[in-house]
Amino acid sequence: MLQTLLDASYKDGRPLTDDEIAGMLIGLLLAGQHTSSTTSAWLGFFIARDKAVQERCFAEQKAVCGDDLPPLTYDQLKDLNLLDRCLKETLRLRPPIMTMMRMARTPQTVAGYNIPPGHQVCVSPTVNHRLRDSWNNALDFKPDRYLQDNPAAREKFAYVPFGAGRHRCIGENFAYVQIKTIWSTLLRLYEFDLVNGYFPTINYTTMIHTPNNPIIRYKRRSL
Repeated sequence: MLQTLLDASYKDGRPLTDDEIAGMLIGLLLAGQHTSSTTSAWLGFFIARDKAVQERCFAEQKAVCGDDLPPLTYDQLKDLNLLDRCLKETLRLRPPIMTMMRMARTPQTVAGYNIPPGHQVCVSPTVNHRLRDSWNNALDFKPDRYLQDNPAAREKFAYVPFGAGRHRCIGENFAYVQIKTIWSTLLRLYEFDLVNGYFPTINYTTMIHTPNNPIIRYKRRSL
């Protein structure tokens, strides 16, 4: 991320100053706290509800890292493909931010609607990710849908948990590394279950959409 900022420049060719880069890195670290922790929480509930997927994720840890489960390495993260798909599907069903705003700088016409310059346009990942004409079984947690080449019916912006285009979230790769590391550690140590079948509703009263009353049952694995 630091190298990306060091290599970046404004449209006029001016590079970012050290103060600008430092400010962006601080903002990135702070912005990534609540979004990553919320996504981690939702991932836990999804795999607690789907025990078959949870056990496949645990088996993947052994297959990739070894039966004795030595300390995880950075290079092994990219081979945790099922965990990667679980995270991707969690972000589809529970994107941490419901809307993203962009301002039109020039007149635009979209689907017959005229958007004047200066007007704000809201894009909702929550809505995009549940459109039935883009996603099969749109409301179901199905990590293996990403084994297909085109899981979203070839729609370019059907999947936008990190935004898209020039302003796509720069912390996307960091989030994947962080959350996959957290859940690799947890899956090795514990089994997770819902408490009396309770799966949280979404808390829409905050900017980051956390699970309401996030309680879960866990027990240490017998290795």
